[in-house]
Amino acid sequence: MSILQANPLSLAFKPKVDPLRVGIQGVRASFHDLAARIFFSTRNIEAIQCPSFPRLCKDLREKCTDAGVMAIENSIAGSILPNYSLLEANHFKIIGELYLRIEMNLMALPGQKIEDIRFVQSHPMALLQCENFFLAHPEIKILEGSDTAESAEELRNRNLKGYAAIASRLAAETYGLEVLEQNIETNKQNYTRFLVICRAEDYLPTRSANKASIRFEVPDRPGSLVQILEIFHRYSVNMTKLQSVVIPERPYEYSFHVDLEWKRQKDYDETLALLGDKVLNLIHFGVYTRCMRPTV
Repeated sequence: MSILQANPLSLAFKPKVDPLRVGIQGVRASFHDLAARIFFSTRNIEAIQCPSFPRLCKDLREKCTDAGVMAIENSIAGSILPNYSLLEANHFKIIGELYLRIEMNLMALPGQKIEDIRFVQSHPMALLQCENFFLAHPEIKILEGSDTAESAEELRNRNLKGYAAIASRLAAETYGLEVLEQNIETNKQNYTRFLVICRAEDYLPTRSANKASIRFEVPDRPGSLVQILEIFHRYSVNMTKLQSVVIPERPYEYSFHVDLEWKRQKDYDETLALLGDKVLNLIHFGVYTRCMRPTV
């Protein structure tokens, strides 16, 4: 499995509780669960299952969890726009990131073979990402589920013969299923980027910060965004992400969510100081240690 992540030991994160309660979207053995286990590999964690991203944020906000792991973009499907809005609305801070290669595996009850399978259930996006597999097996009917790992869990709990699920290998191990065929995803360079978030009161900058995520608006006049880009260029701050997000209650108006990387902290500090006079409603989501981005 290909995993790209920052070193969690560099985190300056206040909660020292044991176990650390980490909110995940989905159930045990989901890709969020896997991302949480990898990122906090040096900590004893308790994964708190959340049926949705809004629930994940609610639990973190209300101190039912100490941190959260939230997908923010996928190399095939693109940005998860509602999660940008959730990050902003809840005033959370980012303490780290992780890129996880999404590997799809076909799994069923022990003793089943591919020729026995008549139905396959998984999350709609997972099914879409296995298009070539289904083209090669037209006899198999597709069923949409709410989550990859939850489909595996349901398969085991209901003892469904003739059915299979598509999920992570961890899901097969967790729910006692056999992998009939591994890596059935069409695109082998399928990565999801996860953000690790916490409440603002628990946030401390890392000792080795070289990446930041910010949000701002620009005045409605020609050249406003260009002025911002010129500041980044002047101080050699690399903009690795520029995402426009609709502003609720203000039709056809957008904010910009930006990821920035730098080699010298001083360059970023001076950039941030200059932005204050050029942008509107600047929000600083925090500085953290960047991950190596996936390359083909």
